[in-house]
Amino acid sequence: MPGDPHELIVQAIQDEPLTAAWLMDLVDMDRRVEVCTAAETRTTSVGSPGRTERRADVVVKLSFPRQEDRIIIVEVQNEFKNEKYYRLPGYMARAFEDHRLPVELVLICPTDSVAHQYSEGIYLGPENTISMRTLGPSNFPELVNTSLLPTAASAVVAAIIGKSPRGRKAELFVSTLDRRLGTIEPGRAADYIMMLTILEDEPAQLLEDLMRTKTRPYHSEYSDRLRSEGREAGLEEGREEGAVLHARSLLVALLEGTQSGITAEQRQRIEACTDREQLDAWIAKFVASGSAAEVFPT
Repeated sequence: MPGDPHELIVQAIQDEPLTAAWLMDLVDMDRRVEVCTAAETRTTSVGSPGRTERRADVVVKLSFPRQEDRIIIVEVQNEFKNEKYYRLPGYMARAFEDHRLPVELVLICPTDSVAHQYSEGIYLGPENTISMRTLGPSNFPELVNTSLLPTAASAVVAAIIGKSPRGRKAELFVSTLDRRLGTIEPGRAADYIMMLTILEDEPAQLLEDLMRTKTRPYHSEYSDRLRSEGREAGLEEGREEGAVLHARSLLVALLEGTQSGITAEQRQRIEACTDREQLDAWIAKFVASGSAAEVFPT
């Protein structure tokens, strides 16, 4: 399984090549993914022939009704490099020669500045510039429902490249990602999560917490991987910690929803509590009475 974000993106798109159509749609909103009739991952051997074989990250053939098939080359580029800039035309020319189909190029970049550098295309000479589609974080919408994610791979790419959501939007995104991953083979979904949960951000932490629920087959697959690595003891400890955090969050939300709201003293007392049974008792008391005064009498 890929060990870094670049490799994870490449593997995900290779696994579900329809994702290439979705990436193109993010640039011009032509909705190709809705009319695409077939998507196939092709050999990645492209570029200039020679002693050192050059490979594109992903090469996909897309088919559309009443249109000629086309080849999509997807490259994940972390920074602007002159070497890559001069090599990309060779990728496209070789793919055009090998497949004898129209060729388009999509670059996925982790920052908008790198995407902008490539967005002007590749200048070959007067009136001869190769255009390409470039995608940075700002090109990815706030993905909070499955209708915007045609494949599990699209959710994985969005989680890595898109702007990291916060608060309620982060919860919605993780829930959407979970539903998408729940539709594919559990082992592959667990592979993706093993990488995504180590990304440093709020969605990654929410994913880690979600994996402890074991409500989907791939959740258990993920836990089994941890156990095989000798990490199950830490996972069990994390489950209890996650339950305490959830109970705190729920109780604070309940009190905030009352007419009087939550006081600073009440919030401090809740955040300081590490006893899940005590938190559950406070929640039960509030549900029964509907009054913060009954939970925390003065």
